[in-house]
Amino acid sequence: MTTTALFINNHPYSHFNRGGTYILPTSEIDIHMVTRNQFHGGVRGFADHPLDHVAVCDAEEEDRWRAICAWTLRNHPISRVIAVHERAVLLAAEMRSEFGLAGMDYETAARFRDKVRMKEAVRAAGAAAVPGFAALDTPDDLTKVDWSTGRKVIKSRWGLAAKDLYIVESLEEARRIVSGLDLSGSHYEVEEFVKGQIYHCDSVVRDGHILFRSVGKYLADPASYSPGSLFGTVLVGDGELHKRICELNAEVLSALGLQDGTTHLELFHTDADELVFCEVAGRPPGGIIPPVIQAQYGFNIVETQIRLDAGLDFTLGTAPEPAAGGTSGFIAFYPGGGEARGIAPARLDDLGVVEHLTHRGAGNGRGGVRHSTDFLDSYVIKAPDDDTLLHRIACIEDEYWR
Repeated sequence: MTTTALFINNHPYSHFNRGGTYILPTSEIDIHMVTRNQFHGGVRGFADHPLDHVAVCDAEEEDRWRAICAWTLRNHPISRVIAVHERAVLLAAEMRSEFGLAGMDYETAARFRDKVRMKEAVRAAGAAAVPGFAALDTPDDLTKVDWSTGRKVIKSRWGLAAKDLYIVESLEEARRIVSGLDLSGSHYEVEEFVKGQIYHCDSVVRDGHILFRSVGKYLADPASYSPGSLFGTVLVGDGELHKRICELNAEVLSALGLQDGTTHLELFHTDADELVFCEVAGRPPGGIIPPVIQAQYGFNIVETQIRLDAGLDFTLGTAPEPAAGGTSGFIAFYPGGGEARGIAPARLDDLGVVEHLTHRGAGNGRGGVRHSTDFLDSYVIKAPDDDTLLHRIACIEDEYWR
């Protein structure tokens, strides 16, 4: 019998057509999709690979999404629920728990989404060093952290892409910020600011075992996005730091109870050579990290999550070895800050660019940047070694604005 799956999708549909390769397994399973409307790019590219069962919702109508998903599950023989976007993962888990379906359940998904519950579980298991933190449900909760140690971070417990984040220098400043926030519903937390280089570790897990992990170093703080600035990442090869980060990643995923799925963990490496946990998501990495992993290892980690959710077999390319040696990374440019120049297509090969991604609709339309992956142009780069990769990234930055 053919598997039938509910796909809760918050990406533009064109996201699943990568370089002419369509990654939804429609030849292997039947898919009922609930997706965001055309204003948010929900069904762009749908005509190229149509589905028989589609419901379209406004991106902000969460109750409507929930009602349509529940109706679909009650009225069709669906055994699997697929979700790859952060805003869909928790709803997908809720549906699995409510209807008794295989895959990540609600309690596990909540530990990967709620940053307070997440850090509580990591701290209780002794899985990693965790910054001091407290739930922020009333202004008085600000006094639950130690202000003698300096700046703090106020951020959404449920947020993504570094949105709804405030860095404050004092208790007085924090009180001013909090006075303008709606603290009802347990939506915020306050935590210690950690100074250090930010790394990420991306994994594929099946039956509780990590089958793949990749370590990268961000070129900028994800929370520092602004008009005209840039972002990026470079992969980190084997070495002592790579080993330590992978060990921390394994301890954290075990503490949070993940059995099957992909993950994106972020952490700090301090000047004192300490690794401090930041947060982890129970879904594939966002932005341009999946194309970097694909350039390096030859598999699409978003497709891997889809196939895991659907109960299908998958391959991991050449992992753990690179597809063709060397290393990979990306540099991306946010809109604004002057007219973007771009790079002549004839120069891309010389600069080691294996993929150039132009993002329609980047920015908020008023000269601002909406979130950490709101890129205008992105360039995925391969190089024979780390020094060459950094040199190529610097050349691309120079030529982009020239």
